[in-house]
Amino acid sequence: RDYRIVTLENDLKCLLISDPETDKAAAAMDVRVGYFSDPDNIAGLAHFCEHMLFMGSKKYPSENEYKSFLSKNGGSSNAFTGTEYTNFHFDVNVDYLREALDIFGQFFIEPLFLEDSISREICAVNSESSNYLKSDGWRTYQLQKSMCSENHPFHKFNVGNFETLRDMFGDELIAFHRKYYSSNIMRLAVLGNNSLNELEEMVVDIFSKVNNKNNTPQSFPTNPYLPEHLSKRVNVVPMRESRSLELFFPMREVQTLYRSKPTHYLSHLLGHEGQGSILAFLKNRGWGNELSCGQSRTCKDWSTFSKTLIDEGLNNVEEVVEVIFAYIELLNSSGTQEWVFKETSDVANFSFRFLSKRRPIDYVTSIAGYMHLYDDQHILSGPYRLFEYHPDSIEECLSFLKLSNMIMFVSATSFEGKTSRKEKWYGTDYEKNEISDQLITRCKQANSKDHKYDGALHLPIVNDLIATDFEIKEDADAPLSFPRILMEQDTYRIWWKPDNVFKLPKLNVIAHMRSCLTSSTPKANVLAVVWVQILDEYCIEFSYNASVAGLHSAFSCVSDGIEIHLSGYNQKLEILLKKLLETMMTFCDEVDVDLFERIKDKMLKKYSSFLTGSQPYQHAIYVGDLILEANKHTIFQKIEELEKICIADLKAFSSELLSTSFLEVLVHGNSSVSEARSIANHFVEKLGSGSAHVNLPEERVIQLKDESLNVYKFRGFNETNVNNVVEIILQVGPTDIRENAKLAFLKHIIQEPCFDELRTKEQLGYIVHTSIKTSGDNIKSLLFLIQSDLYDASFLNDRVEAFLEGYRTTLASMSDDEFKSHVNAVEQLFLEKDKNLGEETSRYWNVISNRSYNFDRYQKLASEVKVLSLSSVLAFFDKYISLHGSHRKKLSIQLYGSSKQDEFEKGVEAK
Repeated sequence: RDYRIVTLENDLKCLLISDPETDKAAAAMDVRVGYFSDPDNIAGLAHFCEHMLFMGSKKYPSENEYKSFLSKNGGSSNAFTGTEYTNFHFDVNVDYLREALDIFGQFFIEPLFLEDSISREICAVNSESSNYLKSDGWRTYQLQKSMCSENHPFHKFNVGNFETLRDMFGDELIAFHRKYYSSNIMRLAVLGNNSLNELEEMVVDIFSKVNNKNNTPQSFPTNPYLPEHLSKRVNVVPMRESRSLELFFPMREVQTLYRSKPTHYLSHLLGHEGQGSILAFLKNRGWGNELSCGQSRTCKDWSTFSKTLIDEGLNNVEEVVEVIFAYIELLNSSGTQEWVFKETSDVANFSFRFLSKRRPIDYVTSIAGYMHLYDDQHILSGPYRLFEYHPDSIEECLSFLKLSNMIMFVSATSFEGKTSRKEKWYGTDYEKNEISDQLITRCKQANSKDHKYDGALHLPIVNDLIATDFEIKEDADAPLSFPRILMEQDTYRIWWKPDNVFKLPKLNVIAHMRSCLTSSTPKANVLAVVWVQILDEYCIEFSYNASVAGLHSAFSCVSDGIEIHLSGYNQKLEILLKKLLETMMTFCDEVDVDLFERIKDKMLKKYSSFLTGSQPYQHAIYVGDLILEANKHTIFQKIEELEKICIADLKAFSSELLSTSFLEVLVHGNSSVSEARSIANHFVEKLGSGSAHVNLPEERVIQLKDESLNVYKFRGFNETNVNNVVEIILQVGPTDIRENAKLAFLKHIIQEPCFDELRTKEQLGYIVHTSIKTSGDNIKSLLFLIQSDLYDASFLNDRVEAFLEGYRTTLASMSDDEFKSHVNAVEQLFLEKDKNLGEETSRYWNVISNRSYNFDRYQKLASEVKVLSLSSVLAFFDKYISLHGSHRKKLSIQLYGSSKQDEFEKGVEAK
């Protein structure tokens, strides 16, 4: 890739990226204005302005011109509003970059802001806000904002809703855009396969028309948290069944310290999970399961640092906080350690050196934001590299981690009914008190050398898994296009493909222990999940250090067994693999009783949390899967079995799993054939000697009858959630490549009109979604999903049907040029190049895991799409999708939220 920074005559700074190999172009504009600039009387105006810029411009007045153009040409788009920045971004097939840029550029030149669009889009923002009402993440964020000074813009409600936007006039929206959308505080990143000169000509021609008001970026120099807001304990009632503790420390701005990144040093040590760490000690005491630590908010003039512990011991909150402050005391007394900085610096620097390519849209989105934050020479490297060791900066940031500068958020459902305060916007119940004198005393006296810690709190050991050899392997006899079988017997099959595309010193290894055991019964499924969780715990002593070194590992439960994933720098991956396999074969010999009970408790909360805290649309999808897939079990069955299982059950499960599974492995990346064999032999030695007559699991899916209408109505699991959902599944069935191509094409062309009609025009709900659903290995369906806080599920179902009926006419009248444009977009989608080794691995693994081994499936689909005719797509629509289709097989999942229980009762009575 070649890069060029260009500043236009209107002071709009642009970063141009020429990538001759890319098949997707992308652009992002990051504007230096966010919700901090909202007028006091119109909360959410910056966010609403972001929404409205999609709704047409003087040059392109149609509301869906932008999304429709992108959809026809293989593109997508999105935007987000932050505290001080608003970001807009899109991607599109490379041949259509100029046209897409021209439509995009009008957002910032002459948007329309039509009154009719304004009134409808307020509904969309209100629906978005309603979706967040039951989200603990959004509720906690807004609560933290409400804890600060009312005079600081961080205190504002950033999303907006009916209440804050309904009395707004279009003139106020126009005035906001005119005041803040100035070219001199915008940053544009554009990536395409064009030359740098061609890209420059495009942006000069289009974006020089953006008005320059010579704005000075707004500054908000005071810290939002004053002394009177700090040293508090806040008890919070969450929506999900969960327990957590967050220590929240306001501190100085850190963006100007990016060369040394002092908070990176602190989060590395405070968030460590290996020997001597806070989390290792807390796990040993049964006081915590997960921990995260680092910069939580970063603004121009201030920031916050947070340490969050999941599943903390609610009866031991003060003991947990004392442990954390004992470790902070350790950092203060030990002084900064240059070897720690050097270790993290080495990893950071070679992670940038061997950085994998990302999707162009993700890349430019980040780059446009970075252009505000980093010096020009560090826009690419600044977010990753550690350039300088500054112990004084580390010590300064460490000085903010003290009790008098902390808010302690304790979240647990057991606080329900024990609070007296309610947050204004999301209704979060909470209680706020001064931190107790007892805790203040304990934290002041906290010392890692205290006998109660028995030497268990200390700095991490030197990491011996950091790579030093980055040689690229070459093999003249290597397969070039697809993996090939390296080793095969009755009980195992090993695939290998070296990296002949990206040429990076990285390796991906995936192993699948295929077995009926993990999903045959609810009990087996629960045992499989607990087995994976406990195995993770036994591996963390070495796997965490590996992850710090850029070597990642994970075990996961899938419907037909257990998968093992390893990825990262190839030099020491085999060392990690040997440790993982050795642990896997022996950890069940002596499972710690306390650990077993802790994991059971963790899983119980996870299952309960799904019912109370997940979005209603997730519940609808879950119910649809239960109805269609034979090997699915209900959450209630799993909870029942979880409470009954014992360690003896786990040992018996482990023994059977390890001795009766069929093993399938993919080794993909920087490895020679001999190195791939060596890796494979470790798996075969431990797992490849199972029974030669393994009963491989069969993915069974319910076949709906032709011309059938199947409806399942149910009350939402969360009785307080107002949202309603319809999920319509139009089952096509097992498809050959030709039929699959037609389905993929139809999904592509119907997606944008569906969104435009049901979301933009009818404003049925914030979530309007269309996709292809795969049940089991290969049963395909076309899926429509809407989540709405305003309309009941039956009404939503009828609106989808009305749309489909009208769309038949739209499809039949499609012009040849428009049809060909869509054909080209879908063909290019299937032929799109892998952006990195991970994408290539996933493509291979998908067809290995479903046992089709059709490695060139995308190329075949592209060939079929290329020869599609409008008549064949119409015939497919009439057969499977049309209301009177001869092979139409419909399942309508209808969830009724708390706001529409009367309609649910009527529906049940009518049935």
